[in-house]
Amino acid sequence: MIEHLHIENLGPIGDADIHFGDLTFFVGPQASGKSLALETLKLVIDRDSIIEMLDKYGYIFGHNTDRILNMYYGNGLAGLWSPSTEVSLDGIPFKRTDIPKNVQEGRAEESIFYIPAQRVLSVADGPGKPFMSYNSDTPYVNRAFGETVRQFIQYGIGRQTVLFPMNSRLKSHIRSRIDKSIFHGASIVLEEVDMQRKMVMKVEDMKIPIMSWSAGQKEFMPLLLGIYCLSGPPSKVLRRDPYKYVVIEEPEMGLHPNAIIDVILQIIEFIQTGYQVIVSTHSSVFLEFAWAFNNLKTMTNVTAKYNALYELFHVREIPRMKEMLAGVFSKDIHTYYFGKTGQREKSTARDITALDVWSDDPIMEEWGGLSSFASRATDIVSQYTADSILSNE
Repeated sequence: MIEHLHIENLGPIGDADIHFGDLTFFVGPQASGKSLALETLKLVIDRDSIIEMLDKYGYIFGHNTDRILNMYYGNGLAGLWSPSTEVSLDGIPFKRTDIPKNVQEGRAEESIFYIPAQRVLSVADGPGKPFMSYNSDTPYVNRAFGETVRQFIQYGIGRQTVLFPMNSRLKSHIRSRIDKSIFHGASIVLEEVDMQRKMVMKVEDMKIPIMSWSAGQKEFMPLLLGIYCLSGPPSKVLRRDPYKYVVIEEPEMGLHPNAIIDVILQIIEFIQTGYQVIVSTHSSVFLEFAWAFNNLKTMTNVTAKYNALYELFHVREIPRMKEMLAGVFSKDIHTYYFGKTGQREKSTARDITALDVWSDDPIMEEWGGLSSFASRATDIVSQYTADSILSNE
C-alpha cells in the first residue's frame, strides 16, 4: 500500500504532501495539478513498464530523458521537471536521472491501472485504439488505456459480442443498478460496421450508433470497460494480479447523481477486493459520501452504522450486499484539495479529510469549493426572503 507522495515544484504544483487512504479523493479547480500528481505517481511506480512500452513501439531510442517525459506527459511538457523539482514516494526520492534507466525486456509489470479523464478519446466508437494511433500530444495514460481496452475486447472476451449487460464482469446488484440508472434496459453490442467493429446500442428493434447516445452513456462506456478489466474471471490477455492501485479521473462525467452513487458502490467493491483507489473529481457527490462515511465510522453501534450505510445507498440488507460491505468501516477515506491559496503562485495540496462544515477555513468548510454555490445560494435566499417578509410587515 502506498502511503505518502511528496512533490515540489513540478509544473503548476508548488508543494503537495499527500498521505493516501484505502480511498483518496483529489478535488480542486482545473489545471491545479491533480492529473499531473496522479500521472507522476504512475511514472514513479510504473517507470519500468512505461519505458518498456515506449521502447516496444520505438518512441524513445537512446533513452533521452526529455524525449521520455515528452512522450509520457505529452509533447513539449518535459519542462515540467525543472532543476528544483523534488519527488519522493514513501520517503524514497525519485529523481530526473532515474527516469531513463534501462529495463530488462519482458520483466516489467504495471501496478497502477489508470482510467484517464479523456478516456472517451481512447475508445472512440470502437473497442479501444492502438497505442500508436495517437498523436505526440496525447499523454501516455490515454494511449495505454486505449491499448489495454483494445487488447481486452479483442482477445480477452472470446467471441462475446454483448458488452452490456455482461454477466461475468460485474456483481449482479451493481449491474442491475447501472442498467436502471444509465442504460435503461438497452444493451451495448459490438457489430461489424464498414469493415470495423463498433459499439452500438440496441433498444428494441433499433441500433443506435455511439454518437447518438446520451453524453453520460458515451462517457460512462469507457469507464465501464476499464472496470471490466479489473473484475470478473481471470483473463490470459490481461492479468489483474499485478495491479495494486486504481486511478480514476472524473468518473462523474455526464452522469446523474443516482448513477454516480452506483459508481461509488463499484469503487467500494474495488477497495473491498484489495485495490487502493484514487479518484479525482469535480462532483460534490463523492465528498458527500466521504463525509457521511467518516461520520458513520465514528459510531459505536455497529448495526446502526451499517443500517445507515444501506439507507445511504438505498439498498436492501440482503446477503450479497452484506457480504460486499462487510468490514468496510475498517477502510480509510482521505480527501485533498489542490489549488492556490493566499499569495502563492503555485498550487498546494491540502488535507481536507475532516470535511468540517463548521470550520473557519473556507476551503475546508466548502469542501474545496464543491459546496460553495449551494451554501451561498442558501444564505442569499434565506437573507432576501427574510428581508422581504420584514419589509411587508
